[in-house]
Amino acid sequence: MRRELRLVRAAALFLAPALLLAACGDSTGTPQAVAAETAVVVNSTNRSLTVQPLGALQGRTVGLGSQGSPVSVATRGNFAVVPMGSYPYAAVVELFTGAVGFVKLPDGSGATGAAFLNDSIAVVANSNLNTVSPVNIRRLTAGAPIAVGGFPQSVVAEAGRLYVINAELVDFAPAKHGTVTVLDGSLNKVGTVQLSGDNPAAGAFLDGKLYVVDSGSYGAGDGAISVVDPVALTEAKQVAGFGNFPGAVAAGADKRVYVGVYGTGIVVWNPATGTFVNDVAHPLLPAGSPVTSAVGFDSQGRLYSLNPGECKDPGKLFRLTAGGASAQEFTTGVCPFALAFTGVTPLPD
Repeated sequence: MRRELRLVRAAALFLAPALLLAACGDSTGTPQAVAAETAVVVNSTNRSLTVQPLGALQGRTVGLGSQGSPVSVATRGNFAVVPMGSYPYAAVVELFTGAVGFVKLPDGSGATGAAFLNDSIAVVANSNLNTVSPVNIRRLTAGAPIAVGGFPQSVVAEAGRLYVINAELVDFAPAKHGTVTVLDGSLNKVGTVQLSGDNPAAGAFLDGKLYVVDSGSYGAGDGAISVVDPVALTEAKQVAGFGNFPGAVAAGADKRVYVGVYGTGIVVWNPATGTFVNDVAHPLLPAGSPVTSAVGFDSQGRLYSLNPGECKDPGKLFRLTAGGASAQEFTTGVCPFALAFTGVTPLPD
């Protein structure tokens, strides 16, 4: 009964943004609410979100329940979607109020990655089932699963399409080279891109190209980037030299690609010149530490990274200088593992 009440409460709150827009559009001269840019951090061990407005010194924690293994998040406006991994649900969070609803996914989903298709629909990757599920964040329902490649573990949205990054793992080891399944705005399959790297984990767009991080095999030091042409639906090239098991990527306003390598730091590559700005021997070390689980940029082009430490105590979110020093730091929950940015608008009373 408690869970059902929470779902009803969350569903009611999810209507509030539409009411806010209507109120702001009247002719009474009522001031419009201003969205505050906010970092949203997934804390894997204690199953929570840290919701950190960038203009505030301290954020707040939103619990995601007692089950699951979340390691990714998608954001859009006031909403975050968190696939719950071993628990076959996606958590839908209204970030201003902290209201949480849960959407049932197929049993055995192992859901990992997610991305928003539009204001109402997010797509969640069911890693163990080789499918993705469309999730309606307003109704808290999931549509019929859509077949993609093997072991999808990340989804990237760009220009009305979704790029599902398939690791092609069997028993958590690469069975073959990775692939990218491309879906259009109606969730129809456009095509599949064959990669030449193993275990692709994440992707980011820069200047019309998709940069996919190939994690490779742990301990092999075979991390790479696949550069994907989304028009031709081909891998344009693969770039080696990204160390041991890279897992995060972000595109900078400086037209460079930033790759988080967990025990190394941040490797920076310049696509225009095809050269490393910071290679694995000379990485950026956020606040002096090589432990980096995620990287990202805010709307002002400032670089951020997550440091989970040993995943026993609260971690850190760092805003970094160009050299990797800490310009500002925030405390997160235990084992921060994913980072996204969004604008959160206050809801009406």
